[in-house]
Amino acid sequence: MRYREAREARSFLDAPNPASKWSAARCRNVEQGYGQWLSFLTRNGWLDAGAPPETRVTPDRVRLFLIQLQDRVASCSVEMIFEGFARMIMAIAPSQDWNWLRTVIRNLKAIARPEKDKRAHMVDARQLLSLGVDLMDRALEMGDRYHAATCMRDGLLIAVLACCPVRIANLTAIEIGRHLLFDGDRYLLFFTEEETKTSHPYQAELPQSLTPYIDVWLRDHRRRLLMQGDGSKTDRLWIDRWGQPMGDRSIRDQIEKRTKDAFGRHVWPHLARSIAASSFVDHDPDMVALVPDLLGHTDHQTAHKYYILADGARAHEAVQLAFEARRAAAVARLTARKEREDA
Repeated sequence: MRYREAREARSFLDAPNPASKWSAARCRNVEQGYGQWLSFLTRNGWLDAGAPPETRVTPDRVRLFLIQLQDRVASCSVEMIFEGFARMIMAIAPSQDWNWLRTVIRNLKAIARPEKDKRAHMVDARQLLSLGVDLMDRALEMGDRYHAATCMRDGLLIAVLACCPVRIANLTAIEIGRHLLFDGDRYLLFFTEEETKTSHPYQAELPQSLTPYIDVWLRDHRRRLLMQGDGSKTDRLWIDRWGQPMGDRSIRDQIEKRTKDAFGRHVWPHLARSIAASSFVDHDPDMVALVPDLLGHTDHQTAHKYYILADGARAHEAVQLAFEARRAAAVARLTARKEREDA
């Protein structure tokens, strides 16, 4: 009941509810974090259903909660889960003094470290783009053979991720006509503030050279995959080989498989954000201020802390120039090959 009230918008005469502007992604994180807290209380026999939620939150219990989290998950996950729990209790009991919880969150953020070795898996953004183009060109050469559709899909997945490094949840959720839009000569991606982690709308143009590939995917290969399903209609962009919308896990698996085959080391979807930021800075250090726009962040600290080892249009344009150069080289190779065959 309290959570529902905290999510409701008030009239303009009243102070806004603390959770009324949370995005769907933020709500999921908060609910999962608070669920972990309730499970912790249950395991220890401290979940009194009749007691107000704020009375269950004591420094000693919070300390033990953190210790148990640190025994189970990585430091980044500890911070994420704890912040979710803290945001929930602050929202449903806003009259309490929770400054001590805010201090704990700041301390956890300061010590949070990713567990994966990013550097061992990093590639240049241009390599990622090249892989996507190569896969799509290979699919075109395969014609209507069985694996052409999945080859085109995976190449387009990688190319879209390289040009617009959105988070995996947004990449998975892309729907034709809702998130993937066409303005006459090129496609663009758009997500509302409710659909992004940062609660800010995201919009980015895909390079014009990608338009023919997307057209072929929508007209031919995507339809071919849908025919393998049960006939259910869907506007989701990414379709698996059984004719169903792809989930986070299957998209991640395909990207990791294709990059492992190409580079000898896999690239996971979220790493593409670090690749985009790092490559952007490597190739033009003076443009570092534009990295937050490229990634859809609201501040520079997040980009520096997590992704680097403008106006948004310029940021995407810099990445897409690499795509244009790669595409021009591919066209030149195809032209030369046809001329040799004709001769």
